[in-house]
Amino acid sequence: MQFNNKFQICIFFVLFSGACLAQESDSTAFKPYGSPIIKVFANYHNLISSGDDFSGFEIRRAYLGYEYNLNENFYAVVMIDIGSPVDVSVFSRIRRSAYFKNAALRYTWKNLRVDAGLIDMQHFILQEKFWGYRYIARSYNDRYKFGPKADICVYVMYRFNDIVEVDFTLSNGEGYTRLQRDYTIKGAFGCNVYPVKDLSIRLYFDLMEKSIYESTYSFFIGYKFKKIFRLAMEYNYKWNFNYVQDQDRYGISAYGTIHVFKKFEVFGRYDIVRSNIIEGDDVPWSLPADGSSILAGVQYAPIKRVKLSLNYQDWYSYAKDQG
Repeated sequence: MQFNNKFQICIFFVLFSGACLAQESDSTAFKPYGSPIIKVFANYHNLISSGDDFSGFEIRRAYLGYEYNLNENFYAVVMIDIGSPVDVSVFSRIRRSAYFKNAALRYTWKNLRVDAGLIDMQHFILQEKFWGYRYIARSYNDRYKFGPKADICVYVMYRFNDIVEVDFTLSNGEGYTRLQRDYTIKGAFGCNVYPVKDLSIRLYFDLMEKSIYESTYSFFIGYKFKKIFRLAMEYNYKWNFNYVQDQDRYGISAYGTIHVFKKFEVFGRYDIVRSNIIEGDDVPWSLPADGSSILAGVQYAPIKRVKLSLNYQDWYSYAKDQG
């Protein structure tokens, strides 16, 4: 049995983000306005793995962009994601790649919202907001590749009332780092339910077919009690992972936060990710990547848009029990 432990101090700051409002005038006509978006994720970490000790400062990711409100109904945004490429080399983190993360137009009218272009997918937006610490660790679906964070798509959301809202998405299905054109489209349906105050429930299902189909089901429930605490749990299942017949992945994530003082929070999270055993095999098909993780820490927010965190992360691989 072997543990990979990571201790890190994470910093998240927004250099400037907010509406640059037009100057007041006697006219009641809408005044277009916009604002830049600049976010930087940085940390100091100490990583202990297989007896080796690595530590240092690191800038993990930066978002640069601009958002603009054209009129009462139309909103546009362009944002670039600058981060480390995804490969297995430990030296990849010294390189940086830039992608368009968002380039979209939004239309809103009463309870209807329509987005078109390269946008954030709504698959796990609610889960990510409840988690609340994206600058420390990605949410479950993002971390374990159950769905892309952003993609080229058309998204339609309609809010029936204060209790129920539904959304439909037609997307490229490959994510914002792979925007090639092909003949496959991913269809998705989601439903958010708010049965009582501070309780949120989300159901989600998507389907995409190439030579075989790949499909994802997600269930989420979260509860916020004023500004004192929040608790959440989600379950995710992906059929035919990466379009391989009968290769499924699934798991749960549970997380919570307690607001100790006005500027201090204590948080924790526990993930489990597993794969199925294919007929004729003795072990799960993705055993090396199966396991559980724990994350716990404190966050201090000295001023608005600046967050500091001292946290501990640990990963336990189930493959170690097979020896």
